[in-house]
Amino acid sequence: MASVVRPYRGVSAEDRTRERRERLIDASLDVVSESGIAAATVEAIAGHAGLSKRYFYESFRDRDEILVAALDSVFEPMGARLRSALADGGSTDDRVAVTAATLVHTLADDPRATRLFLAAPGSAALEARRRHLVDEFTPALMRDVLDADPDDARRMMATTLMVAGTTEVLDRWLRGDLPLSREEFTDTLAMLGRRLAAAPD
Repeated sequence: MASVVRPYRGVSAEDRTRERRERLIDASLDVVSESGIAAATVEAIAGHAGLSKRYFYESFRDRDEILVAALDSVFEPMGARLRSALADGGSTDDRVAVTAATLVHTLADDPRATRLFLAAPGSAALEARRRHLVDEFTPALMRDVLDADPDDARRMMATTLMVAGTTEVLDRWLRGDLPLSREEFTDTLAMLGRRLAAAPD
């Protein structure tokens, strides 16, 4: 007969597993942000979360899997917020402004996400996921925000440059290297987006 897993202090086994998984993901973001991707070992992540390695392997096969999950934990909700914000339509300028504000709001509120994104080359699996996200986001940005054709190679090149560059300048701004207020930074990003929407022919 299968054993019955009873709730512990009123919390089900499934909820406890989910809570430990979330703690581990949060810890992986902390470790990468504070010490770099090379420091993000299974032992370091589990220790930062206050859990044993046994609980790490309860949810993840290895460090690559948790780093990919950590990236998804930020960028998937951001994509959902962006789709919701764009649902009302509006002019190209309106959509560019909404996109810039959503990106800055999401990534500035959790700078660890930007640092994980920039650290992706340190993990083959994470880099593959980063490329996948860029490959998904760039044509969607062209179609839904910039009114551009993703098959236009010159527009694709320019938009990819902006998508890739945004994380770099955002990280520099978060570190204090760009002396701009959040409003100034967001407005500048939107201005660059508007220029991109108008060029090249």
